[in-house]
Amino acid sequence: MRIKTLHKAKLVITVESYKNKPVTEDNLNLKIHTESVYDNRINRFWSDERIKERGIEYFLDLEDLKETLNWNLNGDSDKYQFVWGQSSKVKSEGKAYIFD
Repeated sequence: MRIKTLHKAKLVITVESYKNKPVTEDNLNLKIHTESVYDNRINRFWSDERIKERGIEYFLDLEDLKETLNWNLNGDSDKYQFVWGQSSKVKSEGKAYIFD
Protein backbone atom coordinates (compact mmCIF):
# COMPACT_ATOMS: atom_id res chain seq x y z
CA MET A 1 0.00 0.00 0.00
CA ARG A 2 1.32 3.41 -0.85
CA ILE A 3 1.74 5.98 1.87
CA LYS A 4 -0.37 8.54 0.00
CA THR A 5 -3.48 6.37 0.41
CA LEU A 6 -3.33 6.74 4.20
CA HIS A 7 -5.68 9.73 4.08
CA LYS A 8 -8.42 7.25 3.08
CA ALA A 9 -8.23 5.46 6.44
CA LYS A 10 -11.46 5.48 8.42
CA LEU A 11 -9.56 5.88 11.71
CA VAL A 12 -6.12 7.21 12.61
CA ILE A 13 -4.87 6.10 16.01
CA THR A 14 -1.94 7.90 17.64
CA VAL A 15 -0.04 5.79 20.17
CA GLU A 16 2.91 6.35 22.48
CA SER A 17 5.51 3.91 23.72
CA TYR A 18 7.98 4.63 26.50
CA LYS A 19 11.53 3.47 25.84
CA ASN A 20 13.56 1.41 28.26
CA LYS A 21 10.64 0.95 30.62
CA PRO A 22 10.65 -2.61 31.93
CA VAL A 23 7.31 -4.39 31.84
CA THR A 24 6.20 -5.43 35.33
CA GLU A 25 2.89 -6.53 36.82
CA ASP A 26 2.29 -2.94 37.92
CA ASN A 27 2.78 -1.38 34.49
CA LEU A 28 1.97 -4.35 32.25
CA ASN A 29 -0.63 -2.34 30.33
CA LEU A 30 1.62 0.66 29.81
CA LYS A 31 3.93 -0.72 27.09
CA ILE A 32 2.01 1.08 24.31
CA HIS A 33 -0.99 3.30 24.98
CA THR A 34 -3.49 5.18 22.81
CA GLU A 35 -3.05 8.92 22.80
CA SER A 36 -5.92 9.74 20.41
CA VAL A 37 -8.28 8.36 17.78
CA TYR A 38 -9.30 10.54 14.84
CA ASP A 39 -12.37 9.48 12.87
CA ASN A 40 -11.98 10.61 9.25
CA ARG A 41 -15.62 9.77 8.51
CA ILE A 42 -16.92 12.51 10.81
CA ASN A 43 -13.74 14.62 11.10
CA ARG A 44 -13.69 14.41 14.86
CA PHE A 45 -11.54 13.00 17.67
CA TRP A 46 -12.96 10.29 19.92
CA SER A 47 -13.35 10.96 23.63
CA ASP A 48 -11.19 9.11 26.17
CA GLU A 49 -14.37 7.38 27.32
CA ARG A 50 -15.09 6.01 23.84
CA ILE A 51 -11.49 4.77 23.50
CA LYS A 52 -11.86 2.93 26.79
CA GLU A 53 -15.27 1.50 25.81
CA ARG A 54 -13.79 0.04 22.60
CA GLY A 55 -10.97 -1.63 24.55
CA ILE A 56 -8.13 0.08 22.70
CA GLU A 57 -6.36 1.91 25.54
CA TYR A 58 -3.26 -0.27 26.03
CA PHE A 59 -1.25 -2.82 24.06
CA LEU A 60 1.58 -5.20 24.92
CA ASP A 61 3.47 -4.94 21.61
CA LEU A 62 3.01 -4.05 17.93
CA GLU A 63 1.39 -7.38 17.07
CA ASP A 64 -1.13 -6.93 19.89
CA LEU A 65 -1.74 -3.38 18.65
CA LYS A 66 -2.54 -4.59 15.12
CA GLU A 67 -4.75 -7.48 16.19
CA THR A 68 -6.68 -5.53 18.83
CA LEU A 69 -7.28 -2.44 16.70
CA ASN A 70 -8.48 -4.39 13.69
CA TRP A 71 -10.69 -6.69 15.75
CA ASN A 72 -12.22 -4.02 18.01
CA LEU A 73 -12.63 -1.43 15.24
CA ASN A 74 -13.79 -3.77 12.46
CA GLY A 75 -10.76 -3.03 10.33
CA ASP A 76 -9.30 -4.93 7.39
CA SER A 77 -6.01 -6.32 8.71
CA ASP A 78 -4.66 -6.72 5.15
CA LYS A 79 -4.87 -2.94 4.68
CA TYR A 80 -3.62 -2.00 8.17
CA GLN A 81 -0.64 0.38 8.25
CA PHE A 82 1.56 1.52 11.12
CA VAL A 83 4.36 4.08 11.09
CA TRP A 84 6.61 5.37 13.83
CA GLY A 85 6.85 9.14 13.91
CA GLN A 86 8.51 11.42 16.43
CA SER A 87 10.93 9.92 18.90
CA SER A 88 12.81 11.24 21.90
CA LYS A 89 15.09 9.65 24.48
CA VAL A 90 12.05 8.85 26.60
CA LYS A 91 9.22 7.94 24.23
CA SER A 92 8.18 7.26 20.65
CA GLU A 93 4.98 8.22 18.88
CA GLY A 94 3.36 6.17 16.15
CA LYS A 95 0.23 6.19 14.01
CA ALA A 96 -1.95 3.24 13.08
CA TYR A 97 -4.29 3.54 10.09
CA ILE A 98 -7.47 1.46 10.08
CA PHE A 99 -9.33 0.77 6.83
CA ASP A 100 -12.65 -0.88 6.01
